Amino acid sequence: MKISDTVLGAGFVAAGALIIAGTLHYPTLDGGHPGPALFPRILGALMAGFGGLVSLTGLRARDETAGVGWTELHRNPGFVNALFVLGGVAERLGYLIMGSLIMFVIMWRIRVPVLRALVIAVAFNNLVYLLFAKVMRVPLPLGLVWW
Repeated sequence: MKISDTVLGAGFVAAGALIIAGTLHYPTLDGGHPGPALFPRILGALMAGFGGLVSLTGLRARDETAGVGWTELHRNPGFVNALFVLGGVAERLGYLIMGSLIMFVIMWRIRVPVLRALVIAVAFNNLVYLLFAKVMRVPLPLGLVWW
């Protein structure tokens, strides 16, 4: 199966437009405070904008598209095993440990140097934790880090 950048970008534009259209009837808050539609609208606008850029670069390039290996995904044991391990152990070990470990293992499997993979996994996972748990207040499993 082959997907061109033009089609993929147009799909993201359509998805972003659907997200924005779906939030048009969300309530607004008094006093100029952002309501529940703010984050989905920003996400939809970003998806549509960057999807448009991908689509334009696909139109300009006119090169041969690379095959998408959806049927080969099950043959990647690092990816499949990481999903099962995350689902089963994340509650006990916690998001910070499991997320860093899974990201490290996947990067190690694609032959990223060990020290670089470790630094990137820990730094990126802490950034994601900060964004989701502290800024957006999404409850993530704490696990061993907070006993």
